[in-house]
Amino acid sequence: HRMSGALTHDFNNLLGVILSANERLAEELPEGSDAQKLALIGLEAAERGAELLRRALSLAHAEAPEPEPIDCAEALSTLRSLARQAIAPGVRLSVPAPALPLQCAGDRTGLEMALLNLCLNASQAMADGGDISVRVSPTTLSVAEARRLGLVRGAYIAFAVRDTGAGMSPQTLAQATDPLFTTKATGTGLGLSSVTDFAKSAGGALALQSREAEGTTATLYLPLARAETAAAA
Repeated sequence: HRMSGALTHDFNNLLGVILSANERLAEELPEGSDAQKLALIGLEAAERGAELLRRALSLAHAEAPEPEPIDCAEALSTLRSLARQAIAPGVRLSVPAPALPLQCAGDRTGLEMALLNLCLNASQAMADGGDISVRVSPTTLSVAEARRLGLVRGAYIAFAVRDTGAGMSPQTLAQATDPLFTTKATGTGLGLSSVTDFAKSAGGALALQSREAEGTTATLYLPLARAETAAAA
């Protein structure tokens, strides 16, 4: 326990170095330049890392982050910049802003990391390049759909991450969200299981659709934030 605390402390110090270095770079580089944009993306990633570290510490003390309304357009904007740097250069990424203002309930950093996980998984399924699209839309689940997902019937926001990769066999699909299951030589198997855990903690669910040679669609369902909840926040 003491060793993990020391590692957390040291990691936090390193993040501080990355944050301050990227802040200085962003200030000194020409306004609006590609180099400045990269420095700002690095800064944003380090800020998310610091937030996840705080999350890990609060979980160790049994504190869960309070769900709050998330602006879907803002979350997708962050995802777009982080995912573009994280996925292979030969993979095309499409993350359009939602057509309407949308808010879902949950934790924004958790949502961004879940969607980044899904984009990374999609990228790794396309060794020769391909397309990833992230679309967000409101949806009302029927009784049958809700039951299949283990949710209550009602209004949700659906984040659909589609890829044109190799797809999965029925056997792989059945195990894909199991902790530690992976088909990658260097994979941990924690990506999809962590997305599933995040979805459950937010009152939502993750659904996977895939066929071999036809790509995969991972759809993250989160509860729609009610207008009165958003107003209160």
